[in-house]
Amino acid sequence: MNKLYTLIYSVLIFTCLSCQQQTPQTQIEQTAIDFCEAFYNLNYPAAKAWSAPSSLSYLSFLASNVRQTHLDLLKTRGAAKVSVISSKIDANSEEATVVCQIKNTFVINPVEGKIEYMSSLQDTLQFVRENNKWLVRKDIPQQNGKQSHD
Repeated sequence: MNKLYTLIYSVLIFTCLSCQQQTPQTQIEQTAIDFCEAFYNLNYPAAKAWSAPSSLSYLSFLASNVRQTHLDLLKTRGAAKVSVISSKIDANSEEATVVCQIKNTFVINPVEGKIEYMSSLQDTLQFVRENNKWLVRKDIPQQNGKQSHD
């Protein structure tokens, strides 16, 4: 009888552990949500956890431009909400793309120090695989000399 209980318990544990493993797409999309929630809630130090090493200096620069008045505005409006619109992921590749919808957010212009409220915006995140971990590559977004968001 004890062997039967042990067998049932082992099968149950194995099943639970198997269910918890995420597919590459699920893992990348969750990383995109986690990154955007941190990034668009002006928590750039937290966003570094999901960022490629090449993006860390950009995030440090953005963090150095956050003022208490920016945080107060964010607190008044509430946290940004993030959802995934689409993703292009090839598990055998070293790159992926995820498009996120961000609602209720602020964007800081680091050059002018101004903050702009945006009810909704899209951000296309580029992912790279480094050491078997999918990380966001977020570089300085420029278009015609101005910061742009997709």
